Amino acid sequence: MTRRRHWKPPPDLPMPALFWLALLLALDGTGLVRLSLLCALLHESGHVAVHLVLLHRLPRLKVSPTGICLSMRGVLLPSQKALLLAAAGPLMNLICCASAIFWMELAGYSYRGYWFAAVNLLLGTVNLLPLPSLDGQRIVEALLQIPKK
Repeated sequence: MTRRRHWKPPPDLPMPALFWLALLLALDGTGLVRLSLLCALLHESGHVAVHLVLLHRLPRLKVSPTGICLSMRGVLLPSQKALLLAAAGPLMNLICCASAIFWMELAGYSYRGYWFAAVNLLLGTVNLLPLPSLDGQRIVEALLQIPKK
């Protein structure tokens, strides 16, 4: 007879971050948190799509208090591929922003459409800043490693 084992969460599962996220979603009366999460998921889907095309496998995603990010442990990419992977997220946000504005031109302007476009634009441009752990830093590093002809 075997003893019952108690379930323990994996060590990389951020329980406090998930708690605060659930609390924010419960208290979100305007829908801005949900919209921001959608834009963050769209951003990461750009990275995932390019990762899938470049490496032919799905990446491992990490959830942290600052958001969702790709875990690139043990994956070494040439500088051109690293540049594509880093630029895919902000590019996806900018495409979504332009699409929302184009759609509002055709179908009529809306409050949620403005917020969707604004959050995508803000998320895409902030991620282009060359700060540690943002896509902008990875883009600058990849550009510096590209050999000059």
